[in-house]
Amino acid sequence: MAEKIRVNGLGELSAVTAAIRAKGFPCNVSITGAGRSLPQNSLFHKWCAEIAAFFVSMGKTTFATGAAMNEVNMKRNLKQTFLGEEEIEDIDLRTGEITKRSELRHTSDLDKGEMHAFMTCVDKWAMEHGIYLSHPEDSEYMRMQRDFGEAA
Repeated sequence: MAEKIRVNGLGELSAVTAAIRAKGFPCNVSITGAGRSLPQNSLFHKWCAEIAAFFVSMGKTTFATGAAMNEVNMKRNLKQTFLGEEEIEDIDLRTGEITKRSELRHTSDLDKGEMHAFMTCVDKWAMEHGIYLSHPEDSEYMRMQRDFGEAA
């Protein structure tokens, strides 16, 4: 059975160490609690603009749907590709009728770790397609890449 341990400070890491010793490897660690940061969001939006500009420079000015190749539509399609949708229930307040629909997941609902994982997927996808994205050395994204041992 999975064990969840809340760590409120560095002094409490011994509980995590003890749990890993007891359960063994492999183990999954999830960084939660702090929502995605504004610097993460800002860099993601910059990447959306850079990716759209790359495709426009290659002569691709629209998506297959006919939507313009721009930051807003790129963001929507990256979220569709790497975050997916969630089912939402709405209620008609006049009739009480409940309807279900799918909606793209919102990055504002992600914690810092989830946003980092999402951005890493986008970054890897861009690299696979020859798209250079900005990676400011002082950015939170690059700091987390180094902290997680993912930086090249």
